[in-house]
Amino acid sequence: MKKKGARTTNTTPGVRNGARGRARGHNRKHSAAEFLETPLTMDSPPSQSPESAIFTGSKKRQNMKKTVSADSPAPALFMSPSRPPRTLSSISDLKDLASSRLDDLKRHIDRSHSEILKDIDASSSRLHRRFKIQNQERQKVSDETEKEYKKISERIDKSQEALMKKDNLLVILQTSYAEFMADVQASTSHACTSVTKLSQSFEKSIDALRSRYGI
Repeated sequence: MKKKGARTTNTTPGVRNGARGRARGHNRKHSAAEFLETPLTMDSPPSQSPESAIFTGSKKRQNMKKTVSADSPAPALFMSPSRPPRTLSSISDLKDLASSRLDDLKRHIDRSHSEILKDIDASSSRLHRRFKIQNQERQKVSDETEKEYKKISERIDKSQEALMKKDNLLVILQTSYAEFMADVQASTSHACTSVTKLSQSFEKSIDALRSRYGI
């Protein structure tokens, strides 16, 4: 009877140690599964990332994004909404869960990248349109300035031509006046000589009549 009791006392601690080891391994698996299944929350949804906020063009769009993000709760970064949490029983399940969450992270990064690219394209298109409008306005102002310059230059040319005509007219008038004065002087001198000659001829005629009639 004592030998049987000794056997029972020797086998009981081994069984207890094996049960404790299995319980510890099971607890470790559950703790690792719980660690992977706990979602990492984000401070802001992807639509309100600082990169996309930089490239948003208008305050209205930002307000719309804020209202949408306020109404809908922020999704977890590493949790897929279509996949419910499942219990993990092996290392392969842990690998599958890690790969699925990496895929979710890649999709999230791709979505954020596409949104940033859309914002960049929208900003570049707005800048292109603004540059085009400003270039058209500048061209319009340049054309109007060129037209005004042509008008002013034409007026200056006309004024110079009129002044030249006036100068030519003054020269012509001066020349005509000089010619007229020369003609007057010539006529006056000719008239003086003619009067002298006439008086001399009259005196000669009178002297001839006196000598003829003995006066």
